[in-house]
Amino acid sequence: MRKTYLKLGAWNSVCDVCGFRFKSTELKKRWDGLMVCKKDWEPRHPQDLIRIRGETAFPTWTRPESTDTFTTIVYITDNQINAKQINGFTIG
Repeated sequence: MRKTYLKLGAWNSVCDVCGFRFKSTELKKRWDGLMVCKKDWEPRHPQDLIRIRGETAFPTWTRPESTDTFTTIVYITDNQINAKQINGFTIG
């Protein structure tokens, strides 16, 4: 810890980030409202201030979504080849 000393017009205060004691004239107000020492001070990031506009881009043409087409697949194994009829077809 630092020793306390007299400095006219200043008082003892504590950094909100590191917790070390400093004179009030050595602390600086950061963008988020904290009173911090020189080591803990940082500027606000420029991209925090960017405002995003709504998207106005749209495709020049579109088409409706097509309907789904389903097909039936018949699997025949060796056990089923004994003259069975599957979906109207005689096998064997």
